Amino acid sequence: MKRFTLYVVMAFTIVVMYACSHDTMPKESNKESKENTASNVPVKIPDDLFVSTKKNETISEDEMKASIKKYMDYSHVIDKEMQTIVYKYEDANESDREKLKKLMDEGKKNDANFNDFLSNNTIPEDYKEPSKTIYEFVSSIRETLTQFEEEIVGAVENGSLTEISDFASEHFSKANGRQQLKIEKFLDEKNIKTTYFDE
Repeated sequence: MKRFTLYVVMAFTIVVMYACSHDTMPKESNKESKENTASNVPVKIPDDLFVSTKKNETISEDEMKASIKKYMDYSHVIDKEMQTIVYKYEDANESDREKLKKLMDEGKKNDANFNDFLSNNTIPEDYKEPSKTIYEFVSSIRETLTQFEEEIVGAVENGSLTEISDFASEHFSKANGRQQLKIEKFLDEKNIKTTYFDE
């Protein structure tokens, strides 16, 4: 349950960070900007993105387990990297924001690839609904951030807590504590070991 709470806090902190950064970042000269870019450490994106070229195939239970594990483990790594930036959001610089954007983009690719895998193949019957729940849970916060970023940034800048509250209730419906418990129960039943819900 703690992980879900952390994700919700993380989501809104990222949005606040983006909103505040536009007002608080000092304008740099072209020379300073180039120097900062040159000194940036390259973003280290893990290379375990979920990828599958299979279409119209019947997926075995073993492959299904391995696919769920890879999808969730990669999401966990991406989210941990995002959290390190969020924890220091007050001191975040342009490089941090660029890294955060790349991490979010990579997470979206991971989500899309897994969803395509589920949609384009025949998976074991007892994995259909749980796999859909896993995809919706894992992807919802990241999808929400990217799809509705402008809406939330506008709400933060306007100081409208009502709009933020409405946003939360509408868009976090697929990622909540009840769904997490269902997923954890399913993973236990199928003996799928993933780092996703690790502290």
